[in-house]
Amino acid sequence: MFFILGTIFSHAYVRPVWFKCSVVVLPFISLTLDISSWYFTKLYSPFAWVVILSGGVMAMAFTYMWAVSMYQMWFSSTPIVVTRRQGGGTPPMG
Repeated sequence: MFFILGTIFSHAYVRPVWFKCSVVVLPFISLTLDISSWYFTKLYSPFAWVVILSGGVMAMAFTYMWAVSMYQMWFSSTPIVVTRRQGGGTPPMG
């Protein structure tokens, strides 16, 4: 699920690029922390907070990627910077 959404989000116009890359990688790091903390919680109970926090980070990253992707696909026009970069067509009116 995160791989497919991350692929779609990678085509979104988001700047700076380091932020975009961080948002794509964040769910995978959170997923690894989440699953590993299940086992660490059996050894040391405060790791239960890691389960909660990593789940929240996954949800926030998913929501951000989904919202930006849907908005740019359905409601916004192509940014002028992207239109000029591609070299084809005229910039959208508006």
